[in-house]
Amino acid sequence: MAFALLPIFLCLLTLLPIFLVAQAQSSDNFTMGASHTASGINSAWLISPSGDFAFGFQHPVEDKDLFFLTIWYAKIPEKTVVWFSSRDNPAPRGSKVELTADRGLVLTAPNGSELWKTEP
Repeated sequence: MAFALLPIFLCLLTLLPIFLVAQAQSSDNFTMGASHTASGINSAWLISPSGDFAFGFQHPVEDKDLFFLTIWYAKIPEKTVVWFSSRDNPAPRGSKVELTADRGLVLTAPNGSELWKTEP
């Protein structure tokens, strides 16, 4: 089981720094502590420099009040997901993903409980 998750984890480790560096270089608004909240629409927080990938929240098809933190292909009509966090624990509406200096990228529920995080 853990071995099956290895390719997904490696993909995330490869793609996420590209998003963070690209956003930091292209916008003065991206700083440590920047955050993005799961709202009623699928929304990107970061776009890769090429525009090929996006990172943010998307709904599972069956529930518009739950979200997955995802990386998806942004240039094709069907926003095909490449990676998403925690299949067994989707984020409820109002959840927030934040970049922190001490904990890395952290996804929290509206009540403040931690749903998922990277290592700093």
